[in-house]
Amino acid sequence: MHELPCQDGRFFEFPGLSAEARLVHAFAAKPWNLAPHRGRDCERAVEHRRVICDMLGVSFERLTSPRQVHGAEMLRVEKEDIGRGRLGRDDAVPFVDGLLTDRPGVPLILLSADCPLVLAFDPLHPAVGIVHASWLGTVAGITTRLIERMRAEFLSDPSTLRAAIAPCAGPCCYEVGPEVRRIFRTRMPEADVFFAPKDHKYLLDLPSANVAQLTAAGVPPHRIEVAGACTICDTRFWSHRRDGPEAGRNALVAALR
Repeated sequence: MHELPCQDGRFFEFPGLSAEARLVHAFAAKPWNLAPHRGRDCERAVEHRRVICDMLGVSFERLTSPRQVHGAEMLRVEKEDIGRGRLGRDDAVPFVDGLLTDRPGVPLILLSADCPLVLAFDPLHPAVGIVHASWLGTVAGITTRLIERMRAEFLSDPSTLRAAIAPCAGPCCYEVGPEVRRIFRTRMPEADVFFAPKDHKYLLDLPSANVAQLTAAGVPPHRIEVAGACTICDTRFWSHRRDGPEAGRNALVAALR
């Protein structure tokens, strides 16, 4: 990812996606906390969301967020959804971890402090979708479902999509117990390739697991951008594993022009 110049905050963009004329996007990180409901300086989160929308040239009033419940459901944004969640999760689109839209000027926002955030963009039938792929969402196939929903809702051809995975907990640091591996093995035949033994636990490669879902769904590997930064050991980013209750939330914002 490329870091963008900013006086107070820290923003990143994916080079391939930034070349797409119909898409605007940014990944926001420390020192700003983009979650109004938790973490350090959460009372300034809405103000910072406004700044990001201004930077991208989109309307804060139309900023739309899912509630993020660590599941695998997502919804297409309808007229009545627009603007939900912009002030916080209480009125966000409930029960889902992802949103899709082909409406220009409707920015979508997702939050994370270690979980992968995945974006898919269709340049031929302009549409964008973003999902929060926690380990629970990943094992439930949320990234595969994102591509399936793009096909169903917008007639997207997976071979022409662009996709990206934002900074998240990496295979260098993300320790999980054997029970997580057991669950992955019930859902993903190739699950073992994403786990490396460490003492009595395992290191889980969540980015690779989500890349595998993208490619299995038909997105070409050369059209997938992976940030490659680990939120746990890279202090530019918020991390729940590292920062604990004080952890703010990074944010991915994306919209069609």
